[in-house]
Amino acid sequence: MALIDMIRETAGLSGSRSPLADNLEAQALFASILVISAKSDGGISPEENLRMVQLLRGKFGLQPGEALELVTRLADSVSDNAETDSLIDAVNREFSLSAKEELMLMVVSVIAADEEKDAQEMKLLMTLVEELKIPGKVMEKVYARYFEQQKKRGQASA
Repeated sequence: MALIDMIRETAGLSGSRSPLADNLEAQALFASILVISAKSDGGISPEENLRMVQLLRGKFGLQPGEALELVTRLADSVSDNAETDSLIDAVNREFSLSAKEELMLMVVSVIAADEEKDAQEMKLLMTLVEELKIPGKVMEKVYARYFEQQKKRGQASA
């Protein structure tokens, strides 16, 4: 069974190519990359889990329970290393550079959620940047957007 088929099955997706199925496939691919990013330091912290749910809700309009269920199912079924290459290949096939930019913004947000610096997370981030063929200028934009979001969050909570 191909990895994308396993993700579809795990996430409860059909194999059809309707626009809704494409959206569900995007949800599963984005969520899988986020889960692998969160797990790369050895486990998913509560902060990372919450951040993934928030991001998936914001990006795809999922209800809280739907986003949590998707993250939980994928956390139990997607390994950190074995499937990363297949997921990267699927992202490269399915998404434009602008969609990959959005994904990378979400990845950076998840990695930073627990406010712990971890070498494995940084290594995975660099692997994703390289393998997804993200230009340096795009990553500069991702970081600028991330820090702008953080700044706005800080102002909102003050």
